[in-house]
Amino acid sequence: MIFIDMGVKINFNQTEKQEILDLYRKGMGATKIGEKFDISKTPILKLLKEYGVVRTIEATKKIELSNTQKNKIKKLYLENNKNTQEIANEMNLTKSYIDKYLAKCDYRRSKSEAMRIYKTGKKLPNKTIEKLKKIQQNLSKSGKRKQTGGVCKFFYVEGLKCQGTYEKYYIEKLLKDKKTLPKNCESIVTPYGTYYPDFKYKEYLVEIKCDYTYKVMMGELQNRFTGVYDTKQLKKIKWVSENIKPVKVIVVDKRKHKLIEKNI
Repeated sequence: MIFIDMGVKINFNQTEKQEILDLYRKGMGATKIGEKFDISKTPILKLLKEYGVVRTIEATKKIELSNTQKNKIKKLYLENNKNTQEIANEMNLTKSYIDKYLAKCDYRRSKSEAMRIYKTGKKLPNKTIEKLKKIQQNLSKSGKRKQTGGVCKFFYVEGLKCQGTYEKYYIEKLLKDKKTLPKNCESIVTPYGTYYPDFKYKEYLVEIKCDYTYKVMMGELQNRFTGVYDTKQLKKIKWVSENIKPVKVIVVDKRKHKLIEKNI
């Protein structure tokens, strides 16, 4: 049996045909199988069609998740740090469905964030840190993403996800002072882009800064990565404060062991 792939004749032998059929029946998609054979998915699909094993769209049913299932997926991904394949196995769903659901809910982690979470509580090797910094700086220079900081660890304190040591210190200070803890917060879409509050209370949101990042946000200092003055985040926070819920900006002073509320 001969197939054509971009003008090149593909002649699978019997062993290759059987391997393709076995991989497909085990759940591997035509694209992935094609990558394994270093060809496009077209001849793979043609072979599968010849053997009458191509899954049809009609067999696919729309999945409606219950609130319990949605909350479980969120907990497995954000709190338990499960990857999409592990979640799919536990929820009896496909990995592609979990990928799409997380992306739709804006939960997806970046590659560097996924690596950091995988290493939660551990210090990354210096070589890895430098590599991540380089990637971030290149992204910033390309204009595809604004960089506001360097490599940052994630911590969990009393079940709260803390990005970096300043957020961690904030929660630990509240615990020490026996104050009510906030909750993690969902992203908010503004006219100036998506805003990611650090924490939320019923009455207001919380944005955690160190002295340097506060001054960068206020336009008092240049961003050390981009070399420009950028007050875009300040515009997002002001818009959210005026239209959604007040935002309190808290500057963490570790040396003086203080939490300082700042005006915006």
